[in-house]
Amino acid sequence: MHRRCTVVLALFALALGAPGAAAAADCPGADAVPAAGNLPAIGLATLCLVNEQRAAHGIRALRVNARLSSASAGYSQRMVAQAFFDHEAPDGTTLVQRLTSVGYLDGGDDWVVGENIGWGQGPLSTPRSMVNAWMNSAGHRRNILAADYAEIGLGLAMGTPADAAWGATYTTDFGRKPPKKAKRRRAVARTACVRSAQARKRARFAVAVLSYPHSGCSGRRAQQSSRSSSRH
Repeated sequence: MHRRCTVVLALFALALGAPGAAAAADCPGADAVPAAGNLPAIGLATLCLVNEQRAAHGIRALRVNARLSSASAGYSQRMVAQAFFDHEAPDGTTLVQRLTSVGYLDGGDDWVVGENIGWGQGPLSTPRSMVNAWMNSAGHRRNILAADYAEIGLGLAMGTPADAAWGATYTTDFGRKPPKKAKRRRAVARTACVRSAQARKRARFAVAVLSYPHSGCSGRRAQQSSRSSSRH
């Protein structure tokens, strides 16, 4: 399989109270705090907000793909259970390997996939807060508004990599696989992640966008991003 990757690395912080691109969204459940009994509704609200952003930019809506959602949900759960926050798991498993394991990627060489991850606690964990943070980050925004994606998987888990007892962790996996007759021979993977500080710590988001397949966006690096604007 030919694999070509887009490489982006940036580090910055933004205040949650700043106007967000998704602030005007009218999606049921957009301001709900995730709980064990409402995760399906939280997922639908997240999808609504993402597709509303795409519509505002003249980009077609994403449709839910069950295999992508299976990979997304499993990865959110894994990040909480194993207390890590990265697009590469501690055992080295990458996004492409995860999507291959659920049968979304089947060995062909013509696909485009991407991933946004994030976690928040209290009011920072709502779909609107998460999508606002993503839309205020160049890497996350690029994934949300990429016209070459057609499908999305949404997976949420209760708890965060920093505290399994409080908050929620989001994973959105994006993808498109053209018809097999198409001979474009292009493979791209893009990943982006967002981590929020605890709500009682001045309600700030610490955001890190990292390249695929390099490691990055660790808890320590994300915390440091709220204190600096360095580029690597």
